Amino acid sequence: MYGIDQQPDPAVASLTTEQRDRRHAEHVAKYMARMSPDLIVHTGGVRLATTGDMAFMQAYARRRSSLSDGGDVSIIAIHQILADDNYGILHFRSRTTRDGHVWERDGMGAWRFEDGIAVEHWELSNGPKWDAFYLAGDPDFNGDAMEYWTKE
Repeated sequence: MYGIDQQPDPAVASLTTEQRDRRHAEHVAKYMARMSPDLIVHTGGVRLATTGDMAFMQAYARRRSSLSDGGDVSIIAIHQILADDNYGILHFRSRTTRDGHVWERDGMGAWRFEDGIAVEHWELSNGPKWDAFYLAGDPDFNGDAMEYWTKE
């Protein structure tokens, strides 16, 4: 799932934006099909940490994307993946930008699987820096984490 941007296909440069977007959507759909419709996600952050189901994750992804230039977080390096049939840990470097400010960080994600399907995910982040970046995108927000991530 995480390798799509790691090994760029030289042919991708010749694709139109529409073709690249379609290819990315197909990639996402392929891996979303391997996630439980009841997936539980535990977000990063301290103030912004919360837990929700797949419907929450979709709202959370939209909100997080809206707070970034170009649509959210790019994985720019995979350092290590350790996994078996039940759990997976990913250590990576990612990049997010907003208003020209680039935020690169090392991060980790943990996954729990049942019968080859992802059922739970934890975003393991530097909580204060996570909060600072995302809250700066909506400095007037005063609610709780669930309200923050599901705000349209």
